[in-house]
Amino acid sequence: MDLGLAGKKALVGGASRGLGRAAALTLAREGCSVAVYARTADELERAAEEIAAATGQQALAIPGDISRAEDCERIVSETVAALGGLDVLVTNTGPPDYGTATSRSDEDWQAAWERMTLGVIRLARAAVPHLRLAGGGSIVNIFGCDLHQLVGHTASASVARLATTGFSKYLATELAPENIRVNNVLPGWIATERIEALVEAEADERGVSAENVYEEQAGAVPMGRFGRPEEIADAIAFLASDRAAYITGTSLRIDGGWCLNVVY
Repeated sequence: MDLGLAGKKALVGGASRGLGRAAALTLAREGCSVAVYARTADELERAAEEIAAATGQQALAIPGDISRAEDCERIVSETVAALGGLDVLVTNTGPPDYGTATSRSDEDWQAAWERMTLGVIRLARAAVPHLRLAGGGSIVNIFGCDLHQLVGHTASASVARLATTGFSKYLATELAPENIRVNNVLPGWIATERIEALVEAEADERGVSAENVYEEQAGAVPMGRFGRPEEIADAIAFLASDRAAYITGTSLRIDGGWCLNVVY
């Protein structure tokens, strides 16, 4: 299926590794020029170079911290200046901190709010004028299926993401008449560095091996395995494309059936 993304300009978050990197690579393979942002400059530069080499598309690294308002503005403005416009924004707020609701300090809650919620709001606010100039576009937010089924010890991130989902729904309704679509993808247990960190933290807390935790978590997935980053990236590319032209304001759960006990 031709997604019609050739020639589009995309900005992809958290793309030094994991889901963000997979999304940027998939979009570039579909013909997009891409800009990628993350906090780790060296790793991000390597990712951009490898994406460009693998796809032949322009790939620009823009280091920045989306918990800072000035970085959000700069990331978008540098993307538009380098690529000549913007058609697709993929936000990715990074891994959750490990901890319970009652163990989180005011500073922990504020940090989660700045990164998981205000970061997305600021990026969208900066991107929308450029999407309007393009005659429409797509925003795809990478969250997590903890929005439908809570994951233990990710309290501050889960609460912040619930707020961000409300913003996304509101924004989708507001921008629909302008042909700007806003959707979320909700990955489940995907084999990334983020999941490795969560598994190792749980293993340390419980005094068991990481292998035991992996087996338990994979066993809780009806498909019997963790997902691959490429499987999330394919869904993001579809939602970003005109093939999804009548899809907005939705949250697509991609979890191998892990949340099947949730009824909506």
